[in-house]
Amino acid sequence: MASIRWSRGRTIGKGAEGTVTLATTHNNFSIAVKSSLFSCSKSLQKEREFLNEFQDCSQIIRCFGADVTEEDNNILYNILLEYAIGGSLAHRIGKKSGLPDFEVKKYSKPILLGLRVVHGKGFVHGDIKPHNILLVGTEKRAKIADFGFASKVGIGSKKRKLRGTPMYMAPESVLDDEYGTPADIWAFGCTVFEMITGKKVWDCTGINDPLHLLCKIGMQSPDLHDDKMSKQAEDFLNKCVDRDPHSRWTADLLLNHPFLSSDNNDVHQRKRKELNLVDLCNSTELKPMKLLTNKRRRKLVERC
Repeated sequence: MASIRWSRGRTIGKGAEGTVTLATTHNNFSIAVKSSLFSCSKSLQKEREFLNEFQDCSQIIRCFGADVTEEDNNILYNILLEYAIGGSLAHRIGKKSGLPDFEVKKYSKPILLGLRVVHGKGFVHGDIKPHNILLVGTEKRAKIADFGFASKVGIGSKKRKLRGTPMYMAPESVLDDEYGTPADIWAFGCTVFEMITGKKVWDCTGINDPLHLLCKIGMQSPDLHDDKMSKQAEDFLNKCVDRDPHSRWTADLLLNHPFLSSDNNDVHQRKRKELNLVDLCNSTELKPMKLLTNKRRRKLVERC
């Protein structure tokens, strides 16, 4: 059990496996505490075991330990987690109609790095989606969270009842109850599509029947065409959502795809353009610009 002393604060999330509250430690450090009734905490205890496997991975949310408390005549099991001040990726996407290209790459890389570690240790996350990617620190570093559906490859990953979040399920999971590492990659692809477009990969507007969605996943391929989608991004996503799980790319392969490998150059170019424009506005060149025609002025700015 953890020796950290803490006090519970406001509720910041609720899920099938428990309630998450913001808490403060004795040394005034903010953490997140995920709690459930001890009598119903088997899944939460299992999640803690999974998180302990990945303590050395900086792309996975940290677990500081666990304890048992008595509150309001209830015995609670608690796992103490790293607090994500930036909220979830779902919250970030919800604020915009698609994220800028550099931001999509900024979040995609650590998710893949985390999945590479999870898969490399022989595990499947089982529920990759924007709500389970948390943004930590002022830099909003993406980290994988919520291992409530995680399993060991080959143990509980086949012939098991439907599990996970339907919108992000792979065809083989829907059709054959298969939950191998390729299913995580499919869900990752759905998440990236959402980051780029601000839309879900499956359009189920006005349809509340989950069976309709599962039929689409089982029988169709997602339409990846979108005005915000570059050719590189579309090719990247095609590698993620190949209907054949054996042809679907691994996290290792995707990390070397041109869509991500050009990340640093893209960010550098973006910063350079912003810097040059600021320099221009602060320079003595600004006053003469006012005398130029709109056409000449536009051309000068576009060169920055």
